Amino acid sequence: MNGGTEDGAAGQLGAAPVGTGERDPRWPRRRVLRWALGLVPVTAGAGWAAFEWLGGRRGLVAVESDSEIWADSFTQQVALACFSGHPDAVAGLDRLLQPLTPSRPARLLSACLSMERGDWSRVEWHLAFSNVRDAPEARLLRELARRRPHAPDWRHAFLDTWTALGRPDFRKSTLLPQPLEWNLLLADTAAAWKAATEAQRFPLAVLHPESLMEPRQEWALEQVRVSQSVPLLMVLCQQLHALDAQTPLSQRLRPVVEERLGQLTGSSSRTLQLALLSFLSGRPRTAPFERSDLESLEKLVALPEWKNPSSEEFFLEMRALFEGLLLAPSHHAWLMATLAQGIFLGPWLVQRANASKTHLSEDEQRWLGRLLWDVGARLREQRSDLELDMGLRLQMRGSELTGHTPSREQCIAAWLELGKWEEALKQAAYYRWPLASLQEESCAPRARDEQAWMQAFAGKGELP
Repeated sequence: MNGGTEDGAAGQLGAAPVGTGERDPRWPRRRVLRWALGLVPVTAGAGWAAFEWLGGRRGLVAVESDSEIWADSFTQQVALACFSGHPDAVAGLDRLLQPLTPSRPARLLSACLSMERGDWSRVEWHLAFSNVRDAPEARLLRELARRRPHAPDWRHAFLDTWTALGRPDFRKSTLLPQPLEWNLLLADTAAAWKAATEAQRFPLAVLHPESLMEPRQEWALEQVRVSQSVPLLMVLCQQLHALDAQTPLSQRLRPVVEERLGQLTGSSSRTLQLALLSFLSGRPRTAPFERSDLESLEKLVALPEWKNPSSEEFFLEMRALFEGLLLAPSHHAWLMATLAQGIFLGPWLVQRANASKTHLSEDEQRWLGRLLWDVGARLREQRSDLELDMGLRLQMRGSELTGHTPSREQCIAAWLELGKWEEALKQAAYYRWPLASLQEESCAPRARDEQAWMQAFAGKGELP
């Protein structure tokens, strides 16, 4: 949730809305659909592994410090260290400040790290240099440094600062680093494994399932078979779906995970999320629906809720487990809570619907469209960005099948409004400011009500 271009995979859920009588803006979706289709797994390589560069851990051999390529790459690695609160951020910044004329991004990073440490005078010192002094980013940091000591928390201080400065647009900033994507792994799970308790190890393995190589797979299988946590197993299911289906890890674990979720569901599921997983599992994504499938799906969409427990409840559980074990525990708990939403079921459902076009009568296609609409309605009742986005996409596809133009136009309007909320956060570049406390603090209110969070930046309500 955290730029990018319009998703190439969006076509499988219906193209971006057209035909509303005016030119429709194409709101970026931050690879949402590419990820949801399993094309973008949780990213590890650019996160914790990059910290081995810092503090001379492995040295910077055969690299010239004045190399532009090196400087850009290393600056981004140092930014990641600042995002996560990694202790080697200081050593990395020292390296960036060694040239006679340190780069503008290096000055900005240094000011952010000083602010994170509460060294307000040092913030001003870094921002006083002529190459950054008059930059809009520097003006925001100066004002934030003035307001933060008197504000209740970082997020309110930031929003008040950005608003007071006239909501400057930082979308094209060349000083700020790349955004902290929600699915970026910022911790060394191998090191954490050694310090983890037995209760922490399975969530840690689910966070980074690629670590489950032999001989840990037998242990993981046993953990799956005895787990009572539906959201934890749903995260693992999502992670395995994002891997190539032919990988040994996916082939071995995925059927067991889906079987265990089926056992926890029992004869009657309480949530549509679990019921859909059971309904879709075991069949190819391109298998067309038959009339009997529509009859089964009709019963499922009557279920009153999408998932249980809530994103906030699972977030708090994971944060408590990761506290003291991982860098950026709230970030990683939010990552887990997001994966537990089961968004991947939406594209899976639509892929099968698309494959059914020549197998269903016109009446059956309209029936299927209404069923997709009802699934989308359950998702839209949730409070996260991804669930709302997927719910709207399902309803747009459903309204195409039913041929009901007013409902489609209603969804288009809601989807474009969601895009405006997302763009407001990009305008503020909230996820590009390398302040660990600011980023960590944002996770809990987003887990509680991400829609309210986005609306506040769009000027539509109070910040939670």
